[in-house]
Amino acid sequence: MLKAKIKQFLTNRAAAEYEKEVAESRAVYSNWYRCHKLELERQLEKEDHTAGDAFSTEVVRFSHLKNYLLSGGKKPDILIAVDDEGSLTDYAETMIRDYFAAHPGTGMVYGDEDRIDENGELADPWLKSDWAPDTFLSTFYFGSVFAIRSSELLLVNPGDITAADYESRAALRADSDEETAARESDVDAALASWIYGKLCLKLAQAEGGFTKRSAAQVRQGEFPIGHISEILFHRTTRPVLWDSRLIRGSLTGRYSSESAATRLISIIIPSKDNPDILERCIQTIEEYTESSPYEILVVDNGSSETNRRKVEEILAKHDASDHGSGSQYLYEPMDFNFSRMCNLGASRANGELLLFLNDDIEIRKPGWLSYLSEKAKLPYVGAVGMKLLYPGSDVIQHAGVVNLRVGPVHKLQYQSNTEEHYFGFNKGVRNVIAVTGACLCVRADLFREVGGFDETRFAVAFNDIDLCYKIFEKGYYNVVRNNMYLYHHESLSRGDDRVDRVKSQRLSEELKNLLLAHPDLYGVDPFYHKYLSQNPAETDFVIDVEETMIRHLCADMQRPQIRRKPLPDKWTDPVLRLGVEYANSLDEWYLGPFAKNDGKGYYVKGYSFVINADNAVYERKLLLRRSIPSTGAASDQIWEVPVRASYREDIANNLTNQKNDLLTGFFTVFPEDALPAGSYQVGMLVRDRTSTQRLVNWSDVILRVRRS
Repeated sequence: MLKAKIKQFLTNRAAAEYEKEVAESRAVYSNWYRCHKLELERQLEKEDHTAGDAFSTEVVRFSHLKNYLLSGGKKPDILIAVDDEGSLTDYAETMIRDYFAAHPGTGMVYGDEDRIDENGELADPWLKSDWAPDTFLSTFYFGSVFAIRSSELLLVNPGDITAADYESRAALRADSDEETAARESDVDAALASWIYGKLCLKLAQAEGGFTKRSAAQVRQGEFPIGHISEILFHRTTRPVLWDSRLIRGSLTGRYSSESAATRLISIIIPSKDNPDILERCIQTIEEYTESSPYEILVVDNGSSETNRRKVEEILAKHDASDHGSGSQYLYEPMDFNFSRMCNLGASRANGELLLFLNDDIEIRKPGWLSYLSEKAKLPYVGAVGMKLLYPGSDVIQHAGVVNLRVGPVHKLQYQSNTEEHYFGFNKGVRNVIAVTGACLCVRADLFREVGGFDETRFAVAFNDIDLCYKIFEKGYYNVVRNNMYLYHHESLSRGDDRVDRVKSQRLSEELKNLLLAHPDLYGVDPFYHKYLSQNPAETDFVIDVEETMIRHLCADMQRPQIRRKPLPDKWTDPVLRLGVEYANSLDEWYLGPFAKNDGKGYYVKGYSFVINADNAVYERKLLLRRSIPSTGAASDQIWEVPVRASYREDIANNLTNQKNDLLTGFFTVFPEDALPAGSYQVGMLVRDRTSTQRLVNWSDVILRVRRS
């Protein structure tokens, strides 16, 4: 009886500790921001602000903005426009002045924002992309705060025209009276349209926001419109996103009036021994293509004779119909090389636009081809893709590629498309660093300019990413149309373990080639904020808490302790699940193939949980078992390292019959000299704090400790 009471007491205490840690983790952004703000303010204190302090500034609410700009009179050097609901952060004006001082050629800048919730906690961080022209045309992602040099107003107001030239002074006085209650009223659609389309859009055009960047701008990471990637504004309400309907009239005539219907589109479909799937693809192209002229080129690297005849029949039927502008069947037996097949199709294409399309794509929306060509034809745009869903579902397969340190990942994969993710990312038109080759449209002249697909280094994987990176490096903006979707019949199964998939990618020779081919893009993605998660298993947009914790742990690293007693065999049990997502040097984590192994230490992260158990009662320690140098076999030398728990809702959402499983993540950092050089198998030991139970399991991940 006493033993049961003691166990219950210990269980309750563990549960209370768990709930406290989960509550703190759920307030993850608020906690992160407090630490980050302190670091940022310390950094700002060390900097010289003399140049920025020379600028005069004035903060104007959105509801005042139109009348303020049209009223004439002397203006400050910098005008900071902010939403009516909320306030600037303490350091915002300093950072804005400093930005303009450091970038004399930039006339407009915007910043990030968050919200103060009902409990006074900070929430909903809107960490924005660097300048993204097509995102801007889809939604006013400047949001609640932007700043402009007053001198730039001449670009949209030539001759210093004042409000008196537009409106009567009586109307102006009436508006001024209304401004006394401005903070209590919402910005109406007419004013939002003026701010978005008449002011910011015209300034963005004048600043060169809708032209390709120069090679120098790309190398230096410069954009025509500036972005301060820090929180500059705390909202008091949830943001209402202004969309492109407010500026539709403003876009008329901005580009050539020549219709996309005059441009031939060459649809290039690599396919082998897949006639039934190919036929479905072509039938849906015919059914859902309305006005865009197109030709179809099927590139076949060696179908059987039977399937070859079937493809010929499919294309003959297509040619006999009223659909498209004919077809070509390029049959050339060769080893599978996706890049070579696509290049072959491009070399024989007649179209001004090339559309590379997988044969397992199924179209289910009219106007899809016009959506692609509408963007691809623009001179500043590079590759254009489209949101892809798994067939018969609302599950996202592709909504744009994000470039993490571990390589490219499909953000929002496996998320529901019925929900709106991260300020409408999956619903609008977005600039991204890359799109998938399953549906990729590009101008033929641009495709030739960047050299097409790389047949040597990227025969199978990453050829589409490499192409998009080359296009980006030339100064063009790649686009994903998330306001339209296609079905992609890629397998919906995740396999046994997402981590194994990521690990196999990491070891891929082609991934290494990709990283080495684009050294300036290692861990760099201007369309994905630097403070968002680098975890490849995290498909949503979440703050990168671990990055901050790593920095703190680096200041006080754990030292592995060698076990004095062997681990009993009976402790080893697969009921303890372990996934290791990274085990290597910190230098490798930050610099990948460009690491110099300069002794920064080692970093191990992943997740673990006990099946069908209360995971709150377990204390975890990382195990590192050294291999015998001569044979590679496991030795009796085992080190233990304390780990930090991390909040992993993505893991918990995929578990059933589990209790207290939100803190399944772990990570640790330890010094380079803490272990002898050699290879170490990574494992986990858990101790039940309410009983004598101990569990051990080993991964197949090897940590290699080197000495610099």
